Amino acid sequence: MLLPDELARFDDLDPEDVKFLLCSLLSCSRSELPFRDSLNSYQIDLLRSWLIRLQNGEPPQYITNKAWFYGLELYVDNRVLIPRFDTEPLVEATLKYLKDDAHLLEIGVGSAAISLALKCRKPTIKVTATDISPEALQVAKHNSLALGLDIDLLLADLFPSRTGVFDVIVSNPPYISDHEYQNLHSRVKDYEPIGALLADHDGMIFYERILAGAPQYLVPGGILALEHGYNQQSQLQSLTESTGFEILQKGKDLAGLDRFLILKLQK
Repeated sequence: MLLPDELARFDDLDPEDVKFLLCSLLSCSRSELPFRDSLNSYQIDLLRSWLIRLQNGEPPQYITNKAWFYGLELYVDNRVLIPRFDTEPLVEATLKYLKDDAHLLEIGVGSAAISLALKCRKPTIKVTATDISPEALQVAKHNSLALGLDIDLLLADLFPSRTGVFDVIVSNPPYISDHEYQNLHSRVKDYEPIGALLADHDGMIFYERILAGAPQYLVPGGILALEHGYNQQSQLQSLTESTGFEILQKGKDLAGLDRFLILKLQK
């Protein structure tokens, strides 16, 4: 479907972003777009307002309050980070270590993309998820209810109060350094929550805290799965050497960049 003539002035926008908006407006897939009927006047007016926001730099996921992750449609707004497809390989890798009766902890749940993807694939696992942001937990709760996937959501600074009960801990924590943050694309820096992006100690503070605390929360031989920045794997590896973990897997994202580690707590 092409933009109506009255919206021709938006032709310079990224076609993929425009398709995202059109698919959301028409509740269809991209492959169905060419076969959809012309927009009515209400849809044209709504799309025009969306295109203006897009032109101003707002991410299309926040404009439509929709993001897709691991086949799930999630509600998102600027209280949470937009889920990235590059996190899906972490989910795929973590699934291999989840037994049917596993108890999983996600640290920094955000929109709950990771927790809900894992719960969807492994319905019998028990999921506990924490976030320091009450606003993020509201979004996570919305998605949990909308998808009918039950997860236990707790307000906490990384770890919940109970210890020693989790078989797997997974986290995609903030890992952007101050320098990197200044150079982020404006679509990210101006709209996505800084607390979900920025991390002290050159982007490593949350890894330091998680690796120091995780042994108290994992069962012997438990698994810790961590997403990291494309240039942080060697630093993160070095941190594991003195924390009682062994590296089971080094993983890459969809672009082939280093993106996650799967660690095992030594017994």
